[in-house]
Amino acid sequence: MIQDPGQFQITLKLFLLREDQLLILEDRHDRVGDLPGGRINQNEFFEPFHRTLAREVREELGAVTYSINPDPVFCFQHFVQKDQKQALGLAFVGAWISGEITLSEEHSGMDWVDCKTFSPGSRFVAHMLAAVERFQKDWVQFRDSLRANNTITLP
Repeated sequence: MIQDPGQFQITLKLFLLREDQLLILEDRHDRVGDLPGGRINQNEFFEPFHRTLAREVREELGAVTYSINPDPVFCFQHFVQKDQKQALGLAFVGAWISGEITLSEEHSGMDWVDCKTFSPGSRFVAHMLAAVERFQKDWVQFRDSLRANNTITLP
């Protein structure tokens, strides 16, 4: 019997690769590492996740083109600090194709870091740190999965 069922938000995060580099952002509010993406709006709940992710990426990075596998590669626990909300995170992996990144007001910086040598603990904290460490452990497998025929190009 369920004693106290939780109500959680859902956040979609994109691990965007350019060859062997991962795009990381700096959250303007908390000054910690972040990834492109965000929470699903109420009216988007029954939409394909990749459409919501495309909206978030467009808002945060501007007009960039990338390919993704439309299915999440793993789930993670997340906590949205600015709103004090628990969330279920769904991780997607994408390959940057083209376009100049224009950061939104939500982020104060960005960097392409080497997937092999980057130390996530230097930028990420708590649950996002765990998600980035999970990605980093299997990043070659995730990158190679983008070379399959089941990817889509967005926006």
